[in-house]
Amino acid sequence: AGASPGAPKAAAAAGAPKAPAAGKAAAKPKPRPAPGQKRKAGESSSYSSYSTSSSSDDDDAPLKKKRGAAASKAQKARLLKKKESQDLDDSGGAVKKRDRSTKEDIVAQLLCRWWYSEYYVKNDWPPQEDEFYAAELKKANYRKVTIQEWEWVPETDAKGLRKVYELSQFRGVFRNADGDLVDLRPKDTCPCLNNFMKKDMTTLCNMLVSAYENQLEDLKSSRYNSVALTNNLKSALTKTRHLATQSGHLK
Repeated sequence: AGASPGAPKAAAAAGAPKAPAAGKAAAKPKPRPAPGQKRKAGESSSYSSYSTSSSSDDDDAPLKKKRGAAASKAQKARLLKKKESQDLDDSGGAVKKRDRSTKEDIVAQLLCRWWYSEYYVKNDWPPQEDEFYAAELKKANYRKVTIQEWEWVPETDAKGLRKVYELSQFRGVFRNADGDLVDLRPKDTCPCLNNFMKKDMTTLCNMLVSAYENQLEDLKSSRYNSVALTNNLKSALTKTRHLATQSGHLK
């Protein structure tokens, strides 16, 4: 006999999953990425961010280390090259203190304070007298003009003297119309290495002794703490005085 129109449908088998409600699609589980497979955009996680950052740092570490080693190596090479050039320099440049002779050391100390030496206290260098430079300018066929009149006076006057102006910061140094320096300071009394090395040891020691004495006297009016410097100068003065007594036997 056929089923009755009003009879209920057969019950679902025990344990069978229920059908999804009407209007709702069944949710599909997201597949896990296979090992080595990249995640799609939008699926990044804190782990992936950390992993990327950590990986970037790890990748950059050898590069940073390599750059640091290269910079250190380049710096060492520069220092070594500088040391070698100093050791091999025979061009008359700076003399290392440990390689100086007694005379060279006396001259080096005198060059640091020549203006305190008795000779230069009594004899200004460069000279300050206008008459001295007027005579020297005439010998060199120059005449001095002021900056204010420079543009308005001829290059050469009726006597054939070319115009120059004096540099305000360097007494006795002038500049001509060609831009060349004209140094009229006396060369024979210039406090320089060449001139000092020509002097005998007795003269040098006496000049240095007077320089130390005048410098110490000047320090008495200093407003700064000069105790350490004073002690060093007194020690150097004692040593130089001792050398002065033996200067006849020194070269």
